[in-house]
Amino acid sequence: MEEHFHFVHLYLGCNSNMGKFVGINKNVLLIQSRENENVEYQKMQLGKELFLYLRKLESLTSNQSKELINQGISIGRPHGYTFSNKGFLYLLSLHVDLFGFIKSGIAKDISHLKT
Repeated sequence: MEEHFHFVHLYLGCNSNMGKFVGINKNVLLIQSRENENVEYQKMQLGKELFLYLRKLESLTSNQSKELINQGISIGRPHGYTFSNKGFLYLLSLHVDLFGFIKSGIAKDISHLKT
């Protein structure tokens, strides 16, 4: 979990089971609750009491996939693999799990959550 914590800040703005992830300071994550109160969680609570809501790359819609290509990420024929900073930032803006947070247990796959 410790190695994943270095990248958690890239998901500022995503939702969690406790509210919206709005800040981080050393070992503390700041979550804006549903009542608009800011609540602090220790990083050790991530994956136990606090879970980020992220999505897997394969859950992108067809429009999002097209936009990803426009932003500079393409995998497959005829050009092979291309990656860009804009494409990477676009994936982060969609809260796509790029670091294995779902597999590690600190995030939940948003597509499997009941609404």
